Amino acid sequence: MQKKQIGILLCLPSFIIIFFVLGYPLGYSIYISFLKMNIASSLRGPEFVGLTNYVNALYDIKLWAAIGRTAYITVWDVLVGTSLGLLMALLLNTMLKGRGILRAIVLFPFILPPVVNGLIWKWVYNPNYGFLNGFLYQIGIIRNYQSWLSQPWTALHMIILANLWQGTAFAYILYLGGLQSIPLQLYDAAKIDGASRYQTLIRITLPLLLPITLVIVVLKTILTFKLFDLIYVLTGGGPANSTQVITYYIYKKSFDFLEFGGAAALSYILTLLLLVFVYVYYKLLQKDVY
Repeated sequence: MQKKQIGILLCLPSFIIIFFVLGYPLGYSIYISFLKMNIASSLRGPEFVGLTNYVNALYDIKLWAAIGRTAYITVWDVLVGTSLGLLMALLLNTMLKGRGILRAIVLFPFILPPVVNGLIWKWVYNPNYGFLNGFLYQIGIIRNYQSWLSQPWTALHMIILANLWQGTAFAYILYLGGLQSIPLQLYDAAKIDGASRYQTLIRITLPLLLPITLVIVVLKTILTFKLFDLIYVLTGGGPANSTQVITYYIYKKSFDFLEFGGAAALSYILTLLLLVFVYVYYKLLQKDVY
């Protein structure tokens, strides 16, 4: 038996597992996106409706509102989370005493499961005994305890804050790895040439971190557009749908309204949006990165 055939046989179990775990559900979801699933009436069965589910999605006001909220959260996470992650990486990459402890503290939000992260912030935002109310009351910023998740505008920004807590740690990890991969000889040469710390940062560090920045921006966009657990635990999309992002809207359409075909179509619309964002990011940073 040839080596190529042996290699195929050894990889075959993995291919079979990938097909059933990923390939079949993916293909089936594409199939049902062209159907109207009559769950309430099993006698009628599914009906083929072609592109109707996709066309209806384009006229769905709730969908576009959910996309707008998701994009708003994403902008905060990309701009603020990436900047804070870079700042923390620059600070903790220096030779500081107790750097290891500080790194562990910063990494703590990243290792938490999203549901646990949501439960922690649910306690923080609790209107009766939450940490946020207690802290702000003690330092005199508020006079009465607030219900942070009961007002639409406030609830949305509390979601953004909780998401930033975990998303910033993600950016920090990647930036720290990028900083430690930059050859020290470049900094030594810049120091000999009389470059200041600011010039070194602008001319050496940031340009060499551009590939890392592209990866962070792309992954942050994808992860934030997939945000679900935090919404599910903290607000359930409320109040008044003010925190209903696109993934939660798809979830409700599928499991609350039993519109599985429409929900599948929305999932592929979300995938297309993410592909567009990734392409735009790539084109914007292509000249600088390459």
